[in-house]
Amino acid sequence: MKAKYILENYDRIVKEIKNPKIIFSNDLAPFLEKSASKSYLIHQVNFSFINNEIKYTAKKPIHSLHPRVSKLKFKETGAISEMEQYIPTIVNELNISSNQSSWSWCAKKENTVYLFQDCEIEDLTQEQRFFLYCYHTLKKENYKIKIIDKERIFKLNSKIKSEEYIHQKQYALENLAQRLIKEINPENDSHLYQFSNDYNKIDCLKITYIYIQKLQRFIEKEYKNYLNENGHIPYRSTFVKEFKISKKLNEVKSILLKSNINDQILKLVYEPLLKIETLNFQGKLTYYEFNYCTKIIKELHKQIEFEKLTEEAILDCLFVLNFNSLQLFKYLTNTFLQELEPLENDTQKIYSLFRILKIYNQKQIGNAIKYKTNLPPIKKQIVGWIEEEIEYLNRIVEQETNQLLVSPHKKDEFKFLTNFSVAQLSFFTKILVETNIINHKIQADVIRFIARNFKTIKTENIAIESLRTKFHNVESSTKEVVNDKLMEMLKFTKD
Repeated sequence: MKAKYILENYDRIVKEIKNPKIIFSNDLAPFLEKSASKSYLIHQVNFSFINNEIKYTAKKPIHSLHPRVSKLKFKETGAISEMEQYIPTIVNELNISSNQSSWSWCAKKENTVYLFQDCEIEDLTQEQRFFLYCYHTLKKENYKIKIIDKERIFKLNSKIKSEEYIHQKQYALENLAQRLIKEINPENDSHLYQFSNDYNKIDCLKITYIYIQKLQRFIEKEYKNYLNENGHIPYRSTFVKEFKISKKLNEVKSILLKSNINDQILKLVYEPLLKIETLNFQGKLTYYEFNYCTKIIKELHKQIEFEKLTEEAILDCLFVLNFNSLQLFKYLTNTFLQELEPLENDTQKIYSLFRILKIYNQKQIGNAIKYKTNLPPIKKQIVGWIEEEIEYLNRIVEQETNQLLVSPHKKDEFKFLTNFSVAQLSFFTKILVETNIINHKIQADVIRFIARNFKTIKTENIAIESLRTKFHNVESSTKEVVNDKLMEMLKFTKD
């Protein structure tokens, strides 16, 4: 049997808020009187010292049934304060009858006093009564829904059915929360939780949104093993507080910004940190993403505790936690290419790549989940790239070997030994070609000739592909060596 839509009363309240005439025609006083044994207004008065004088300001009163009252803390007893002498004057200024009033100091702020004024529910405006009606209706509705949820989950007695029920509930709450946010259109996160003194439509929508969030947090706390990981995590999620993520996040950020870590690595590791930091009422972060980013923050925080938050530690942490972003893939592969650059020939590069392949094959992935669900695990990406690079270089070496076998050197042929490295010889040849000292139209012929007829101190057989690559990609250090040799040659012309 299909489960009844459990947020039916929430939808009814939202309709009433949008069309208050429906409910204003009814007398809400009896309902509110049942919600509290006593009715009174609370005036908050703040004292301050300005130029050695005591000043005070009184805020607009709120009713004892107002949601904000639950956060007020009253001091039962205390030492007599010099500010108490002003209370009779304030009571008189607020037109409060002395026999209908009492007062208490704030337990949190010593310069704040609360004045209590007896009043009747009927004395409140229609807007005030309607706002309080919404608040207490939703409060009772939430209690009822929680009981129903527990009973249904208990009766289902099946993990699959329980998951289906919780997923449906998540979806319904998420949709209603987003609808309310569009209606409220808050300027920022904190604006969602601030009520005006007008008790208007927006205030009523805000209290509805707050109680939707309370239900979302209830589901998180009671049924976290049944949550839909692709559902969006609500702002002020229970998990943020439970894992103390905000505190750990700030500590990790602080250490990272003070360190001398490479900018590219810093940018890499900041990506998941920002996802948690920018969690807001728009609700665009899923539980899956939140859980993953939380793991990274916790692991980095451990490195801080051991004072080992280095570039190497960060990269290891990202790899172990399967941070399979394309940015990390590009960073690691570019690092490998930089290691291969100084090597003289493809054979040496192949040996180096086999060494790197061994290291990454032996690395363990400690995280079953990955950062990007639509991309392969980072280990598979890196190992695949290395294997393709080895295969490519092997083909080049094999092709060059076959070329040598097709046209072997005659016994009386020999190679000229040069003190240049392969890179320096390549650049020197390029200078000869570009200055037309070697005047041959086919550049490939020149490269092939040099590769077959020259050798370096370290390389007996120069790979054509290696010579060609270095012909087009010249490092500044290579230019400096060749330039010095050209200057030396120039001296001979002056002798």
